[in-house]
Amino acid sequence: MAGTGTLIADDGLALALHRWTTPDSVAALFYIHGIQSHAGWLYETGPELTARGIDVYALDRRGSGRSPGERGHLPSAEQVLDDYTRAVDAVADEVGDRPLVALGQSLGGSVLAALWCSRALPVRKLILCAPALGQQRSRHDPAALAERRDRSGSAPQEVGLANHAYTDLPEYLAFLAADPLMLRRITAATQATLVHLEDRYVHGSPHGEIPVEVAMPAEDPIIDLSAARAQLRRLAPAAEERVFDTGVHYLEFSRARTAYWDWLADRVREGR
Repeated sequence: MAGTGTLIADDGLALALHRWTTPDSVAALFYIHGIQSHAGWLYETGPELTARGIDVYALDRRGSGRSPGERGHLPSAEQVLDDYTRAVDAVADEVGDRPLVALGQSLGGSVLAALWCSRALPVRKLILCAPALGQQRSRHDPAALAERRDRSGSAPQEVGLANHAYTDLPEYLAFLAADPLMLRRITAATQATLVHLEDRYVHGSPHGEIPVEVAMPAEDPIIDLSAARAQLRRLAPAAEERVFDTGVHYLEFSRARTAYWDWLADRVREGR
């Protein structure tokens, strides 16, 4: 069963919290989406995982998807982390005694790592999928990073990622081209927030021992995989990695999607 509710943020915004649930679920997954995506991109993943006995929850980040707020605007890292802390805690209360696993895809991986290094999480396992770990440092030298940290305001900046970096399949390219909620621009303040989120885990340490699993494409046109793996080795040296045979960023929109859904369901069940 699919549905959408609301999560009230500390500033009163009613953020969209999406659910795909089944009466037969054995565990639950909290999914943190990427920079351009939103929970609507899980239109197949949600039903595929519920068919495998896994409930799925996804918060549309403020200013993204069906959540209110200025489009593409993240005022601070602290606001992002507070929104997701509230969401994870609310989902943990709803799930009850069933195991809860958190997944961060792309930028969601950076958010999840920052959360892990900022506060205790009520989850049994973390899963990172093509995570944007260390990408700010991979792309910008120290002087450029310092300049980006100080950016503010709502001046629009193009995200600049091509649809074909996410998928090479015609049906998903058509979906992306027609998606009115796909984020094409972010604000200058959001660019600063991306650096501040990365700073949280580059300079911090995880709160608590939580098993980590990683899903990677064989090649990724968006993510510097070597930079991501370097951060993973520091944060979670025992993390287990599965490489999927695809050269696009979004595994759910690749030819490896069924193998990914099977792997993901197995990893979430292991949280029991």
